[in-house]
Amino acid sequence: MSWWVIALMLLVNFILQSTVFQYIAIMDIMPDFALVIVVAVSILIGNRRGAVVGATAGIIQDIVYGKPVGITALSYMLAGYIVGEYSGRVFKERLVVPVFFTAGATLLKYFISIFFNYVLGVPTGIPVYIRHYIPVELIYNCAVSALLYRALYLVLNRSTTLPRVRAKKRR
Repeated sequence: MSWWVIALMLLVNFILQSTVFQYIAIMDIMPDFALVIVVAVSILIGNRRGAVVGATAGIIQDIVYGKPVGITALSYMLAGYIVGEYSGRVFKERLVVPVFFTAGATLLKYFISIFFNYVLGVPTGIPVYIRHYIPVELIYNCAVSALLYRALYLVLNRSTTLPRVRAKKRR
């Protein structure tokens, strides 16, 4: 059941991101809801499953949006794996955790994108990325992460096959 919940979240995300969310762009930059979902799932269920969710979301995004297949998938998969690897060492209930990991995942996504664009010979204005795209999307993704994480936490915690994440009660 949990995989169905995650698949449904990704499907709804791609439908909304390609239709409704186009209207909330700031300076022609939209938040990357798929990356926020990958980060949240990786925090809650670990590195291997987070990497699978990241690779799946990235492949779908590459195909749907006509990007070179594999670049987004690689960045999401690495983000999912790295976030999941460190998720056992943090308090998953804290709001700062997904915000911090989302910021790191956003920077990783742009680093991989710039690197592969350079390797493939695609003209990339690195100063434009650094001044324009990265700061706006970084702030946008962190804000979206802060808003969505609690809802995703509750949805994924109700799922039957995912490990439950609970805080110990204080005495």
